Amino acid sequence: MGNMCQRSNKSGPKFRTIVPNHTVPDEPIKQKSHPNRTYASNKIKTTKYTILTFIPKNLFEQFHRFANLYFIFIVGLNWVPQIQVFGKEISVLPVIFVLAVTAIKDAFEDFRRYKSDKKINHKSCRMFSTKEGQFKNTEWKDIHPGDFVHLSCNEVIPADILLLKSSDSQGTCNIETSNLDGETNLKQRQCVQGINYGSQGFSPKAFTYPVVCDLPNAEIYNFHGYIQLSEADNDRVPLNKDNVLLRGCFIRNTDWVEGFVVYAGRETKALMSNRHSRYKRSKLERYINRDVIWCVSVLLLLCLSCAIGSALWLQQYENKSILFIPYESDLQLNPLFQGFLVFFTYMIIFQAVIPLALYVCIEIVKLLQVYFITNDLDLYYEPTDKRMECRALNITEDLGQVEYIFSDKTGTLTENVMEFKTCTVFGRNYPHSSDEDDDISIAGSRFSQANVSRNSSIIDNLKLESELQRELSFMCLRSIGSIDLSLPSTSSQGLYSSNTKQIQEFFLLMAICNTVVVSTHIREDNMDAEGHVSNPALNNISQNHHLPEVPRDRSSRLPEIQHRKPPLPVENLSKKILRKSFSPLPPIATSSVNGDVPHNGMDTLSDRGSVTGSTMKLDMSKICYEAESPDELALVKAASTYGCCLLKRSAYSVTVELPAEGDVEFQVLQVLQFDSTRKRMSIIVRHPLNDDIILYTKGADSAVLSVLHKKYRTDEELKHIVQQTEEYITSYAMQGLRTLCMGKKTLRVGEYEDWCKRYKNAETAMEGRDEKMLECICALEKDLDLLGASGIEDKLQDGVPETIFNLRQAGIKVWVLTGDKQETAIQVAYASKLVDKTQEMITINTHNLEETKDLIEHHLKDIEMDKPHSFRKRSARSLKSADAEKKKEYAMVIDGASLAFALNETDKNLKKDFLKLAEKCKSVVCCRATPVQKGNIVKMVRDEQNKLTLAIGDGANDVSMIQTADVGIGISGQEGMQAVMASDFAIARFKFLQKLLLVHGHWSYDRLARFVVFMFYKSLVSTFTFYWFNFYSGFSGSTHIDSLFLMLQHVVFHAFPPVINGILDKDLSASTLMKNPELYKVGPANFTYTRLSYFIAALDGLYQSVIIHFACYFAYGEDVGIWEYGTTMMVILVLAVLLHLAMETHCWIWPQWLSMIVSFLSFWLFGIIIDSFFFTWDHPVTPYWVMQNTITKPIHTILVVFACVLALLPRLVIKAIHRTVFPNVIMKAQLKEKQERAQSENQMLSRVNSPTSESSTSEGPRADSVSDIPTISEAVSSQTAISIPVAVPPVSFHNGTAHKRSGSIKGVIESYT
Repeated sequence: MGNMCQRSNKSGPKFRTIVPNHTVPDEPIKQKSHPNRTYASNKIKTTKYTILTFIPKNLFEQFHRFANLYFIFIVGLNWVPQIQVFGKEISVLPVIFVLAVTAIKDAFEDFRRYKSDKKINHKSCRMFSTKEGQFKNTEWKDIHPGDFVHLSCNEVIPADILLLKSSDSQGTCNIETSNLDGETNLKQRQCVQGINYGSQGFSPKAFTYPVVCDLPNAEIYNFHGYIQLSEADNDRVPLNKDNVLLRGCFIRNTDWVEGFVVYAGRETKALMSNRHSRYKRSKLERYINRDVIWCVSVLLLLCLSCAIGSALWLQQYENKSILFIPYESDLQLNPLFQGFLVFFTYMIIFQAVIPLALYVCIEIVKLLQVYFITNDLDLYYEPTDKRMECRALNITEDLGQVEYIFSDKTGTLTENVMEFKTCTVFGRNYPHSSDEDDDISIAGSRFSQANVSRNSSIIDNLKLESELQRELSFMCLRSIGSIDLSLPSTSSQGLYSSNTKQIQEFFLLMAICNTVVVSTHIREDNMDAEGHVSNPALNNISQNHHLPEVPRDRSSRLPEIQHRKPPLPVENLSKKILRKSFSPLPPIATSSVNGDVPHNGMDTLSDRGSVTGSTMKLDMSKICYEAESPDELALVKAASTYGCCLLKRSAYSVTVELPAEGDVEFQVLQVLQFDSTRKRMSIIVRHPLNDDIILYTKGADSAVLSVLHKKYRTDEELKHIVQQTEEYITSYAMQGLRTLCMGKKTLRVGEYEDWCKRYKNAETAMEGRDEKMLECICALEKDLDLLGASGIEDKLQDGVPETIFNLRQAGIKVWVLTGDKQETAIQVAYASKLVDKTQEMITINTHNLEETKDLIEHHLKDIEMDKPHSFRKRSARSLKSADAEKKKEYAMVIDGASLAFALNETDKNLKKDFLKLAEKCKSVVCCRATPVQKGNIVKMVRDEQNKLTLAIGDGANDVSMIQTADVGIGISGQEGMQAVMASDFAIARFKFLQKLLLVHGHWSYDRLARFVVFMFYKSLVSTFTFYWFNFYSGFSGSTHIDSLFLMLQHVVFHAFPPVINGILDKDLSASTLMKNPELYKVGPANFTYTRLSYFIAALDGLYQSVIIHFACYFAYGEDVGIWEYGTTMMVILVLAVLLHLAMETHCWIWPQWLSMIVSFLSFWLFGIIIDSFFFTWDHPVTPYWVMQNTITKPIHTILVVFACVLALLPRLVIKAIHRTVFPNVIMKAQLKEKQERAQSENQMLSRVNSPTSESSTSEGPRADSVSDIPTISEAVSSQTAISIPVAVPPVSFHNGTAHKRSGSIKGVIESYT
């Protein structure tokens, strides 16, 4: 229904009307006359099949695959009597096996979905019963749009409901959306305001109004609608996303809520936005599909040659009777007709040219590769108990072929744990770090692991500014409301400095201009699970915010209060002031307060807090802060540290503690949320003392400074203050700090009233609402007065510099795409080793299209000519050799405005020039980039350069580039899980990317590439072996090998060893790959699987088939039975294929040995057993007791050994020459590993034999230390190999937690990782 509504959205109505179901009590919901009958119920069904439809529907889906259709076509040909080759029943066995395995997997997955649906549908909640007039316990599946539900704290929301009533006196409700978008921070929702329910307050029966809202859609952050109070068009109450509680979220920090169901079941936003793992085709898979076309060509060529041979052979018997061709008509003796039939006969015989098990085995190999990767202890992050996740199972080999990495900065390279460091207020700087701290290197403590206390609502390690402390100690309502902000002023008493009011308002803005949620007490609900209310007064509670708040505890409830009118008209605004007696500012503790509270009180916080930053002020009744943004949390904590503490927040009020005033409540008129277009957030409050309406705004410096009042451009003194502020902001950015700029504006009553009317009209508009609201907000956020700016430190994650350096050494180009200032991004680029001092920096900051084009062309010419830009650079380069000059590296920095011009679709040449310039740069930093620009950059490199791209990020603004890239990786960091949910792989730290690519990526690509080549080889060698026999059978289509062996060789006898190798084999150890990143280059260069790989495998298979067939032919001569001849040939074929695989194996462990032995024994024993019975297949003679007789003859054993040696000898010789005379870097590393292993064993034996060796070795350094081991580049230049010690920790997971195990490496998992 939801999808139907979406489709009808193009031509039909764009909204729908929902009426309360109790207004039509006599009509069942599904009756045609019921207005809500067409809307989906809350019953969900995610299963694809039923018992009756499973077989036909599953087969229909499987037959959509080309490979399955091909083999079904082959089976159908075999049922045609004139071209039948094998027994009808036997020919079906391989296809049935493949289809059955896939069907069982699909059935198992669907059964799991069925059990999940059943469990969810039978959950219960309290729904209002029209007949009984109260809430009753009801299963989720029985809920429909138009029903009312009652939910308690920590209860899961069963459908998308409109919030109408809350236990909170301010009409707010907090929800956790982790099940929807992965974010664990709390979000605040508010009840619908503007409805008069009378003296009794809200009740389901009192709500009789129709609700008009959007058609069901997947936009979880958008909701448009209104409640029609009467027939008048202007008598409406607007609705937005803050009034809706979405299915799957949790009620938090709220005793109970009641709401009206608007979307249910499959029409809820949660289910409509639910996306399964996206299917991506890997680079290697595209190459495989290309080579499958060559397989088809080989098949047609072989069949055509046999058909021609059959026709020519039959033509020599013209006018003669042919006894060995069954006569049905004269047409049977026609050479052309017989050649036509033989063509299809050989399609059956040579069907193995296209490997039947190839795609099935590839899926198995990738699935088990993912299993072992996710169980790698080195990719597990203990502080958050998160390990590597794989959400796309079919692109593991792409991890080993990445050429470009596009990375976000905040939360990806940095911790995204913000710490307030400094600020500037009205042109004056207030640094919060000592001189010693400023001398610390950028790569040191400033960009180290975050050291922010999460158990305090103040910043424990913040060095407070004494001047700010003095100014804020006198902060009260009078001081922030009586002094004009236009120009600095000085108090006559000397209590205030020139910046007193600005300082106080600056910190007040930090405390209230945010969406931080405050929680203070335990939540409970007086309604039990059956809908019975223990305290009847609970039903009379309504949202009236005019009356004073009555303190609550576990034994008392709120009294009856009247419903509150909308807050927009100014004349109805409350003027209440909650004020404590005046008292001087108490001393502000600068040390940790963790020791003041028992430890057990801290343990319960993590269960109620947010991953994004849950803090508790231990001397303020256990206040818990829940911030959507780490920046907001840092600002609130900084304000709290200085005594301006946020105590309480609701939709229409915010309470703060002022140092010289006590608790003060500001009435919130409007909150204008942050968006990526404005890059600002604002809050409109009413001053409790003088009734001023004040707009406080914070945002990016460019977004705030551009909307300052015009007096800041004309008045010289104010102009100087702005210049100073900009200088300090630039200075903060050069230190790597994130900057936010703050401003304010005092609104006139008439101005605000006019704006309220326009904003209300924009809110109730059903079309173009977002654009109209944006226009209204921008019209208000102008002519601001400047307050100041803040500098917040976002520490670099541990291991980031080493990771980026090694990735660059691996030949991967790393781009950083960030929305931060250019100076901040450059400093982080240097600190993370993305850019070093040896690189020449190219900076592109332009203001128009022509300037961008000219500058890019200028840099391109300079690079091509290698022209120095200064005499100093020229003299420095003159000291270098010519070879060194060729290796000169460049780095480029470009801002968002210039990037928009460079990506302009109207000028294709400019786009190509920009891409050409970026390609010549080793590193690129894009500043002030929007989410759309990030996605466009990745798409440009991916499509224009045909390079394999990887994008990594942690926030919702990174989703675009993550989904655009060939490989998307999400960081499960501080900004929720949206990036993770949109990614192919998820890791907890950026440093894990190093092992994921350099080790697991290399292994996955190498294993799968060699696996595919081997699969093509074994299919071709068997096909060519059967092909040569036809020259001696008159191209009649007869076979000399039992049909059972032909059908089972690829799905049983040869199936398991290559799969085991594709999962467990390792060409190099993890330590070698980590030590030498240059080894990764073999993947992007397609070193293992090239365009010639298929043809080399074909030539190898062709040669081996010639040896296998003609060795048997010349050894036996003509004095041998056809079944003995074929049995010996089959034994040689199976053994040669297994020995070929053994030669290609790098690392032997017990599963590989076992699979090899079991495969050959299964074939050998199967032949003995099957030949012990007499079967009447289609041949006139069956191979009865042939295997037993054949293996007892000496010629059989001699021939098997001789043919296998002769068939594999050329490959063995070529490999030996390659490894000794022309070794590549991989072979050199393998040789050195072997030497290092032998040396370690000898040293161990010497220690055991020599009693004094242990003490002597412990006293001095090791002679074979890691620092003495040459890198790959050094080994290549000196024609030596590498010596790397193998030291890989074992991995074990128990109940989702990783543990280290001591002792030797045991088992398959340890061998893999």
